[in-house]
Amino acid sequence: MSRAPDQLAPSWLPRQQRRRIDRELHKLLHYDVCSVCGSALKHNSRTVSGLDAQGNVVLAGECCMSRVAEIFGLGHYSKRQYDFLSPRSAKSDIQLTNEQIADAIAAYQNAIAETDKRLDDVERRGGGGRARNVSLLDHPWKSDDRDWFERNRERSHRARMPFPGEADKGAAKTPAGHALIVLVRQVEPGTRLRAAVFVDANFLPLPDDEAVVHALFEVAVRREAVPRDRQALCALIEKYTVHRSQGDA
Repeated sequence: MSRAPDQLAPSWLPRQQRRRIDRELHKLLHYDVCSVCGSALKHNSRTVSGLDAQGNVVLAGECCMSRVAEIFGLGHYSKRQYDFLSPRSAKSDIQLTNEQIADAIAAYQNAIAETDKRLDDVERRGGGGRARNVSLLDHPWKSDDRDWFERNRERSHRARMPFPGEADKGAAKTPAGHALIVLVRQVEPGTRLRAAVFVDANFLPLPDDEAVVHALFEVAVRREAVPRDRQALCALIEKYTVHRSQGDA
């Protein structure tokens, strides 16, 4: 944690060995599994990196920490990408002790466990499925959504274009002839769920209609199948128009 992301091996190792370890560890970090036993890493758990008894580079989960003969990295794994976990800029010359790193990881685990508990309740009440990317810090899109729902108190869903920095990875994968649309469901004032979906350009601009956005939100969280054509989309919208009418009755 005290080294830059591209420098995972200890600085005291020979340069050639350090480069090899860095390359192998960067590969292991993308698999989300314990490289010792092959088990999936558990959410909100500790990890260690180092060498096993045979000198192989390993990234071990809590299941196999005892099998790492030489540890030179302590880490933490989370399936949920909370924004407070994003790396902050830090001075590269700061060296943390193993005890300080362990304390920091424990603090992250406590914060994540508490946030998980809160989010589980929001997801249950919002019916929006399991969220991976969660924004708890201040962001422009959060204040914009808050203001929009305050102005449109009769609405529970909103569709809009993503803000810069909000869904850049998804936007980069947008298929030709489509657009990435962010869909927002307000569970209660101050608490919202977001989803994103690729929309065929032929369907744009989307009507600013509650049933339309509600239907697309259900598609985005995979509670409904992606409409094959305009007729299927209209049928899906009609379904949620009926649901809303019955709910208001």
